[in-house]
Amino acid sequence: MYALKEDKKRKFYLALRVSLPVIILTALLVFVIFSEHKSFWYNLFILLGGIFVSVYYIFFLIFAELREKIIDETTSTFNRKYLTAFLRHYLKPNKSVLVLISLDNIKEINERYGIENGDKVLKDFALLIDRFFSKYFGSVPIGRLQAGDFIVVVEGDEERVKEVLDEFMQKYDNSFLHNIEIKLFASYLKVPSFIDNLQSLFDQLYEEIYYCKGKCKSKAKQSRLYQKRKENSKEFERQIAQSIQEHRLSLLFQPIRNLHTRRFDMAEILVKLLDEEGNLIHPSQFIPVVNRLGLENAFDLALTQELLRQIKQEKLPLGVIYSLNLSPYSVRNRRFTQNFFDLFDSVVLSPAQVAIELFEIGIYKDIGYYKKVLEGYKERGFHIAFDNFGSCNASVEYIKSIEVDCIHFDKFFTKHLDNPRYRALLTHWIKLFRDLGIKSVVKFIDKEEMIASIQKIGADYIQGYAVAKPLDAKSFKSFVGE
Repeated sequence: MYALKEDKKRKFYLALRVSLPVIILTALLVFVIFSEHKSFWYNLFILLGGIFVSVYYIFFLIFAELREKIIDETTSTFNRKYLTAFLRHYLKPNKSVLVLISLDNIKEINERYGIENGDKVLKDFALLIDRFFSKYFGSVPIGRLQAGDFIVVVEGDEERVKEVLDEFMQKYDNSFLHNIEIKLFASYLKVPSFIDNLQSLFDQLYEEIYYCKGKCKSKAKQSRLYQKRKENSKEFERQIAQSIQEHRLSLLFQPIRNLHTRRFDMAEILVKLLDEEGNLIHPSQFIPVVNRLGLENAFDLALTQELLRQIKQEKLPLGVIYSLNLSPYSVRNRRFTQNFFDLFDSVVLSPAQVAIELFEIGIYKDIGYYKKVLEGYKERGFHIAFDNFGSCNASVEYIKSIEVDCIHFDKFFTKHLDNPRYRALLTHWIKLFRDLGIKSVVKFIDKEEMIASIQKIGADYIQGYAVAKPLDAKSFKSFVGE
């Protein structure tokens, strides 16, 4: 493994650094003692002094080496600290490709099989990565960023790296190590001509895995503007922060049809940011940055303020429920909550005309506290909804304890509406929610013939291009009026 070779090389250099000065010092001491006819006590003092300096020097180097440890003990790859230092001089712009491979279920492995078995899996997984990629690219540096996340540095064509990575994933995802199943995610990134900082490159790799699901990469190939932003991440981050601070937001209103009254009495707010030149920045581009910079509160407040401004300025209908996505992290923040409530104290829009959509992948551990927070919003009159219900997120668990007003179903139910299994699940979920007094919204209705099917199933609301396209404020006002 590349890291072990590097570690042996460093230890060899350490041995040279330790031995050569000691040998030279010893030779000088011998020369001084035997060439000068001094007293016994003088010679003893020189000898002991030399021994003391030598021992101190050896211990100093040993402890310095310990502080500069480069190997991760569990996996024998580079540790995170050394990896970042190593990459600063190793990466070649426009030639190196960074690959992030994540053993995604390492937490579950540790909990189920114990940490000792988890460490064995991590060690063998690192060896697996090394053997596989070395077969195609020779000896490759591998470092462990955290938990089960490994960085592989490859010199080669980006398309070739993609082919090899796809082969690796097909071969080892959902395979077994020590009779323990492993689940993998992976992403890759060609090192740009200008490296702003390594952390930004790591962040982009994580975005591809956990937020973009590969979609950002395909958009980057289509958009030169987006690629330019990715290459200068610090400037892009500054642009995002400034757009939020200056409330440069573009809002669209997508009408949602009530299947019982056939009226459009709800609308979902779709938001994009605007850069200094007025170009649109898509949520897939700015949301990961917002999360990384901890700007969720500022963004959600800016979104709410812009919505209220447009409702007042354009005199939008007040008989409509405006549904907007807010970060659960914002909603659970007491300072944000107070600022959010204050916004509605001085406007004509009642909280009863606002639905807060919440989406969260992982389950918040203190559900009791979360429930109490949302009850505070409901006491104020706000509607609460869970978005993307039925996909891999926390909403199914939350619904057991938290009372909400509305459920927005995930798009996969709509895409697979002809599949008997999906159709049965959707039908029974809608019936269950009706019994609980919860309204259901089926989204992404993009074909006219789907409307009758969804109505037959018993949904309360439908949303999608076949129902109504997203509209700006003026067009939305006219549409609802008609």
